[in-house]
Amino acid sequence: MREAMHDRAKFWTPAPNWSAVALQGEGWTARRVAGLGQTLVSGDLVAAIAALAPGAPEVGLWGIADPAEAFSLRIARDRALLVTPSPLTLAPGWRGGWVATPCDDACAVLEISGAAMPEIVAEGTAANLEAGSRSAAALFAGVTAFLCRTAPQTARLHVESPFAAYLWTWLEGRISRPA
Repeated sequence: MREAMHDRAKFWTPAPNWSAVALQGEGWTARRVAGLGQTLVSGDLVAAIAALAPGAPEVGLWGIADPAEAFSLRIARDRALLVTPSPLTLAPGWRGGWVATPCDDACAVLEISGAAMPEIVAEGTAANLEAGSRSAAALFAGVTAFLCRTAPQTARLHVESPFAAYLWTWLEGRISRPA
């Protein structure tokens, strides 16, 4: 008998209670970072960043961003995710060669910290992190994520919200393995 496709709980990893969860493994911890502003910007990125967050640096793959300041994660030649300490009050739309779309909840942000963080990230991606890239996009555990650091031993994954529970489950599976 064919199961009804409307019962998604049988096919999708349930999302944890993000406000109450944290993971701790040998030499690392993980948590969800909430409350950030995330704005998708396309078109003239220089003009957009100058208008929305003057002086915000562009951070590529494995680059280090100051979490207390705004920064942009390059996604493609003409697309970036502007990350701010809190959401921007901005209506979506075109403005002189660029468009901005608030997407504060579209991406979940998972943070992995500790001495073992580099090994965990290396296990999750085949990207050459030391070589870096202007684009922060990388496959992580089979899911496209934007990967940067906020300190030498702290990485952040910005991932489409529906995939956050899957990545959390992947990280849970990493707890019992040695660093």
